Amino acid sequence: MMETMQTPMTRAEFEHNLHLLREQIYRGRYHGATPGVEKVRFLPNGRIDLLSINELARLEANMMMQFQNRDFKEMLKNRGDKGELAGSGPEDTEEAQ
Repeated sequence: MMETMQTPMTRAEFEHNLHLLREQIYRGRYHGATPGVEKVRFLPNGRIDLLSINELARLEANMMMQFQNRDFKEMLKNRGDKGELAGSGPEDTEEAQ
C-alpha cells in the first residue's frame, strides 16, 4: 500500500521544496521540468511569488522532496525486494498470486 505524500505545512517548507527542485534541475539530475516550473517568479525580497506557481510546479516540487526523503528511499528498496514495483495493478500484488 502506497503511503500519502508529505505535503509542506508552512511557506518556508514549500519554498524549500521549490529550491530543491530548482537545484536538481540546475545540476542536471532532473529532466522532467514542466513549463510551470520555468514560470515561477521571485519577489524583490528574494522570496518566491506564490501566485506564479501552478499545480504542476507545486506537484513537482513536493515530489522532489519526497524523493529526497530517506523514508521514501527505504520504502522503495523494501517494495523492490517484494517485487511490487513491477506494476500498480491488482494483478501485480501478492494477493493476486
